[in-house]
Amino acid sequence: MKKLVFILVLLSVFGTVNADIERDLKLLRESNTRDSGQAFRLIQDLQSRWDEFESDEQKARFYVQESYFYILKSESQKAKKPLRLLLQLADVSEDSRLAAYSLLSQIYMGLNEYQKAFNYLFDGLSIAPRIKDESLQFNSYYAAANVFVELEAFDEALEYVHKANEIAVAMNDNRNQCYAKALVASIFLNQDDATDHEGRLKDVIDYCKGLNLLVIDAHLYKNLAQNYLNHDQLEKSELAYSTALKISADNGYLPDVLQIKLGLARVFLETGELEKAKVYIDEVLQVTAVQEAGVNRKDATELLAKYYDKSNNHTEAYRVLSELTVIQDEMLAEQASKNLAYQKVKYAHLDQNAQIKILDQKNKLLALTSQVEEQSKRNFQLLLVIVLILLTGICLWLWRVKKQKERYRKLSQIDALTNTLNRRYALKLAHEVHHNSLINNSRYCVIIFDLDYFKTVNDRFGHAMGDWVLKKVSDCVKERIRPVDVFGRLGGEEFIVILPQCTSDDAKKFIERCAEAFKEIEHAKLPSDFTVTASFGVAAKSNGESLEELIIEADNAMYQAKRNGRNQTQVY
Repeated sequence: MKKLVFILVLLSVFGTVNADIERDLKLLRESNTRDSGQAFRLIQDLQSRWDEFESDEQKARFYVQESYFYILKSESQKAKKPLRLLLQLADVSEDSRLAAYSLLSQIYMGLNEYQKAFNYLFDGLSIAPRIKDESLQFNSYYAAANVFVELEAFDEALEYVHKANEIAVAMNDNRNQCYAKALVASIFLNQDDATDHEGRLKDVIDYCKGLNLLVIDAHLYKNLAQNYLNHDQLEKSELAYSTALKISADNGYLPDVLQIKLGLARVFLETGELEKAKVYIDEVLQVTAVQEAGVNRKDATELLAKYYDKSNNHTEAYRVLSELTVIQDEMLAEQASKNLAYQKVKYAHLDQNAQIKILDQKNKLLALTSQVEEQSKRNFQLLLVIVLILLTGICLWLWRVKKQKERYRKLSQIDALTNTLNRRYALKLAHEVHHNSLINNSRYCVIIFDLDYFKTVNDRFGHAMGDWVLKKVSDCVKERIRPVDVFGRLGGEEFIVILPQCTSDDAKKFIERCAEAFKEIEHAKLPSDFTVTASFGVAAKSNGESLEELIIEADNAMYQAKRNGRNQTQVY
């Protein structure tokens, strides 16, 4: 599942200002999304005319647009400097501070400084409701929705993007409605890649046509191409990716450009045009070696391994897979850090708000008590009723906070489709098993298995049936593991099982029980001769192997089982 944070074009604030400066600020705002060369020249020109600025508020508008220019260039360090200067200005409105908070939250997310990012995000959301400038309210909610997309908290993302869209509709602002509609379409695509979203994406492309928002146009075509690729429509996917790349030639948002090139590489790997794929993979790796690493570098490394595998260069494929394991571990640690920072900041703000609400309630109670003391016993009974209502409300609010915290914890650990452990949390528990084995000098086994011919199930019976098979397979395994075992989904139809205190013979017996259970999976819409089978790879810890080495060994053993004819077990 892939994700993108759209950075907003923040609109101007009100005031009587120098006409020439005002004209150039408006032109700078428009150039940021159309002509980066002209935007840079305008920034230099306005900096040279700094004495012509007539107010701190006007300077704040310039700082916002200068920061936005560097954000689109993925130069985060340069992007945050103007916003820091903005917050040091003495006479600026809450509107301008909200604009700075929104952009700083995006910048620090890109710099992996998550606690600062979430602090700025919640600082902005706390003042957004009292901002009179509807465009800035839109930007604040829209920025929050993008952060929730990165956290894969899609329900919260949809909540805030719908708030943003309601403001855009009330303003009759087609550009902002385009931003909101594009983000909604992206959320649905990331949330459910099994469904065909072509109609929704084309509707948004048609809506945004003619608004001259090249960054959004490129992003929409990239998502349309991804949708085609998800459904094996390779020619349509290549055409859509090529269109997106052409639009991004001069003004593309760098993460989108990298994802477009990775998408084309995936298409060419599928069509067998390996050298074309290699060109795009190398381009992405060259960029991500310096900036915009993370998921783009991980995806490029994964595609490079597939390229070497398809080129029968298995030595290089193994080397790149080893690099991929390191990158994935780093990303897991980074995601855990991001989630921890988010939870910490969020609940710190919630607790702060709760304290304010409790103090407000106490003040109200004191006022009511003073009034009741001057009234009769009949009014005193009314006070008790009010107190009970207030306390009930506080208790309900605290209960809701607790349930929300539990929900986020579960979302960070469980695979939504199969209700098993997700890749990140399964590997975290696997590391704990490995650590315990080193302390206790004990053995454990790593099993990786992949369902055979699973693509055939999707092609013949549909993705809904494929999802059903994945759930049934997961249920079969969960019924046969021990409480100390670790079972999770690595992705697609590939799963991992960690068996503490077990030898390879124990692992083979466990696999036999699972394989027998798979054969008993039945469905009325499946042919009577249809059986679910899997290829299993086993690696057992014997001496000082690392967990990563065992996972690679088990993965290689699983691929050997597939090459040997599938529906069998291979011990490394």
